[in-house]
Amino acid sequence: MGSEYSSQADYINAVQDDAGQRKLQVEKALSEAFSDFIEDREVSVILFSAMTAFDLAEGILRYPLVLKPLIAVCNIAARAIERDLGIKNLNTYDPRLTRESANVIAGYIKPFLPQHLEQRERVLDGRHI
Repeated sequence: MGSEYSSQADYINAVQDDAGQRKLQVEKALSEAFSDFIEDREVSVILFSAMTAFDLAEGILRYPLVLKPLIAVCNIAARAIERDLGIKNLNTYDPRLTRESANVIAGYIKPFLPQHLEQRERVLDGRHI
């Protein structure tokens, strides 16, 4: 896909159906390919679907370290935040946010977050950031 979109939301909307179909295909293939090596485990999950954008903003404001992994989960880069929200020079590794900017960012990323995510997901524990 070229630049036929003007924002991250437009891009996600454009690829959402194909990505959803591929996700199901990959999950099925992984289950079949490695069926002898799959085990069920009890895990802690973060329920993004149960929180409001303001709850999300409060978490980001109180613990700014979580911003980078959250936007990584959403596949959003700082440049998209700058382009779409006009927040300039956002250091996602050490953000210094006002309540207003945390609210704006949380409202922006909330629709891109999954319903839930394992707390120890690789992207959240720092191995991909």
